[in-house]
Amino acid sequence: MKIAMMSRWNATCGISAHAELVGRDWVKKHDLTVFAPTLESATDWHHNPLEKEDEEFVIRGYEQPEAIGKTGWIDERLWKGDYDIFVLQGLELLPIPTLLEMFPKIEAKKVLVWHAGKLPEYEDLYKLKFDAVVCFDSRFKKMLNEKYPEERIHIIPFPCRMVVKGDKKRAREELGIPRGKTVLFSFGKEPLFEYEDYLWLANELKEKYDLKYFVLRSYGEIPSKSDFLEVRRGRPQYEEIYRYLHASDVFLWPRSEAETIVVSSTVFQCLGALTPIVVPAVKHVELLDKEVLKYKNRDDLKEKVVRVLEDEDFRKEVLNAAERYVIKNSSERIANEFIALFSHLRTLI
Repeated sequence: MKIAMMSRWNATCGISAHAELVGRDWVKKHDLTVFAPTLESATDWHHNPLEKEDEEFVIRGYEQPEAIGKTGWIDERLWKGDYDIFVLQGLELLPIPTLLEMFPKIEAKKVLVWHAGKLPEYEDLYKLKFDAVVCFDSRFKKMLNEKYPEERIHIIPFPCRMVVKGDKKRAREELGIPRGKTVLFSFGKEPLFEYEDYLWLANELKEKYDLKYFVLRSYGEIPSKSDFLEVRRGRPQYEEIYRYLHASDVFLWPRSEAETIVVSSTVFQCLGALTPIVVPAVKHVELLDKEVLKYKNRDDLKEKVVRVLEDEDFRKEVLNAAERYVIKNSSERIANEFIALFSHLRTLI
């Protein structure tokens, strides 16, 4: 099957994470071409491209607009290529007016993977006719029913990075982390206020445990002179992030509540490291249950972290639930669900 996908690629955003997780499985058995935005146009602050080379199947083939509804260049190979399936991810980040002009030229079956947490008000977006619209869960489907026919909307869960069981001793040696410490870990470039609960937690626990809180950030200081805090610099790929997760006792994911429907690509990519994930009870993890530790306030946060550190049976219960979820929603399984959908679409006249 020949698949063309128009999406972010080698970037830090959730759209790119989804595209890469399924795309790397598709390319093992199918002919995949990825049309990604030019590096010059894809430099919005929270979606910075990662510093790694594109694969040979990636074409920097369109300009990402500054705002929805703006035009932009698209490589003509997108509609001149002989593709069976055309997949779009992150529609609100694409040059819609240009897409409207060239859409009729694309003979492939067209599939939209919906990421936005609300319906954009730009009505021309809905003039693009898709054979199928894929969303991640029932919350998105209910919203999309306002704009797309029921029979064209399909739920395929967000994929998880595969389970990789680590060696804590080895990971700590490689990262220069003392073996006997109780290690809390966070990463990302979230606003500093989202770390406040975790800095409070570390300060609460420092007398009870020989504790170190590592925060990996690409930029931005955390204004704390506490001995328990160590801020490291970097924008690593997930192989390196997994090394930190394997070296840690708890992963503290900083996140504030969202106003719209959302899923967490970070959580889905980190579950497979099998390190307990602690998260605020926000919409990002609304549909997860025992796979993560959700807290409602600081007292609840402290209680859950102490329990997962001291109660081995509870810790195993959390990690077993996480492993089951990852296996059920592995990138390979999710990629295959897409292929099944693609195969069905090809049978339709």
